[in-house]
Amino acid sequence: MNDAEATAHPTLDDLYHMVAHIYGDKNIARTSTATFAHFAEVCGMLTIHARKKKREGINVTDALCKALGWYFPLLAKLRVRSVEDLIFRKFPGVCPYCREAPHNEANCKQVKGTNETVSHADVSRIYQQNKNTRPKRLDDWQAMFQRIYPRGVDDTYRSVVGLFEEVGELAEAVRVFEVHPQYFLGEAADTFSYLMGIANEHKIALSRDGVEFSLEREFIARYPGLCMQCGSRICICPSVPQATVGRMAKELAIGDTENLFVDDLGYFSKRGTLVAHQMLDKVGGYAGLAEQLPFDRGDTNRALMSLCLRIADAVEVTRPDFAATLRTEVIRLSSQTSLPGTARKSLDIQSLLDQIGAAWKDLSEEHRVQIKSSGDIVHDLAEILDAVRVLYVLCSPRDEQQLRVNGELRAIKEAIRNGSRGSSIKYETLPAATPQDLRRQLLREQYEIVHFSGHANADVLVFEDEHGAAFDVPLEAVAELLNKQKTIKCVVLNACDSVKNLAMAISPITIGMDQSIEDDAAVHFSTGFYDALAAGRSIEQSYEEGLTAVRMAGDDPALIKLLKR
Repeated sequence: MNDAEATAHPTLDDLYHMVAHIYGDKNIARTSTATFAHFAEVCGMLTIHARKKKREGINVTDALCKALGWYFPLLAKLRVRSVEDLIFRKFPGVCPYCREAPHNEANCKQVKGTNETVSHADVSRIYQQNKNTRPKRLDDWQAMFQRIYPRGVDDTYRSVVGLFEEVGELAEAVRVFEVHPQYFLGEAADTFSYLMGIANEHKIALSRDGVEFSLEREFIARYPGLCMQCGSRICICPSVPQATVGRMAKELAIGDTENLFVDDLGYFSKRGTLVAHQMLDKVGGYAGLAEQLPFDRGDTNRALMSLCLRIADAVEVTRPDFAATLRTEVIRLSSQTSLPGTARKSLDIQSLLDQIGAAWKDLSEEHRVQIKSSGDIVHDLAEILDAVRVLYVLCSPRDEQQLRVNGELRAIKEAIRNGSRGSSIKYETLPAATPQDLRRQLLREQYEIVHFSGHANADVLVFEDEHGAAFDVPLEAVAELLNKQKTIKCVVLNACDSVKNLAMAISPITIGMDQSIEDDAAVHFSTGFYDALAAGRSIEQSYEEGLTAVRMAGDDPALIKLLKR
């Protein structure tokens, strides 16, 4: 990744740099052994994975994320430049002892011993061969370790015991780091491999219950560019230092050409700040802000109060009563702030956030720009208010009349690209969609608009099966699925007869056809709809613009209906 950019899909190093930045001030004050003590403490929580012991307020997912949340500051404290380099130099897609994937027990150190299996030269050679296939995202690294060391649900005790063996060795490596830094690099890589092993076992266990697990998604939800405990971009939580001991292990020496550590700790601030903006947008934009962010404290609380005051100033003339309401809310928020380190309070602010979101859409471009320039998290919250996330679902089965779904997609992309506020629309496509594709995508991400383009009748939407043939799904089943998604504001069913039998909307706003419609008319409607949306108009205004586009093309707009819940 270019140092001047942060990606929307964070790499493992992105997450590392972000967390190192959030806890950078705390790391400066702590000793390395104190940071390690915190890491060992949260690893202790992972015993619930094997013991099936209930622990109040935490589950295996929480413990895994907390373990990574302290693993990263430990590496940063010891000046590791890249966690990806640290891991892949020891695990270059294969087991470093048998040099196979999957790991070959009979030819590895468990049977033959360390001395007979260690070959640093062979590992370095495989590293050079495989470096272009190195994983990027956290879930990709987890998958790599599943390929090397396949896990099952019966491996829980072995993995937890193995993790704590590595934690003991890592403790010694921390203690002797200044003299033997290569020991730390190797033991830190081993520790990560066991964390991924537990993550893979947890994923398999959850899948048996029909639950999809993404460690990356869960981690970002708990570390969205700021500390969720104190609500600040730079953590100000109280710390409790501890010491630890361990034993030394032999590890691969550091090569003369390797660049594994940083000299300037400002490196994390620069890289981490960039990724933090992306992560707050990703978490705050896809889920309810009131549930996700600690608005009762720290930078987050101050940012919300500042946002309220600035919007109040902007609407003072046109909506004085609302401006007064916002200022009253600021007083309420300031009186309910919590101290860092205390339990989070549940603030009743969802209604306030809804009002702010609605008011934001009516602000002038000048006011929006001014507010965005006012501060760090204020800017991020404003970006979230600006964003509209769209999922475009395309279905044109091979055994049905072919539709212009790709032509419609091109028209939508062009409308978004040309709109004055098109950059605020984030869209993803789900081509040749099966019902399972849609269900899984809605588990992974959240959207404000879901747009279906394909065949339908009054009772079903036509998806595709795994072979590309038509697969009918009852409209009521689709409605049930979409109704579970709290963030969806509008569903567009750009298909014949799609709302003919609908007695009520399946989202706050549902747009569809109550008769058959020609391909061209459907494309014209989408063009007008997204032209308006990309110009900053509301969903209802965009619907009207879509009808205008249909009418100007000589088609009948009366076929296209809008239902409101």
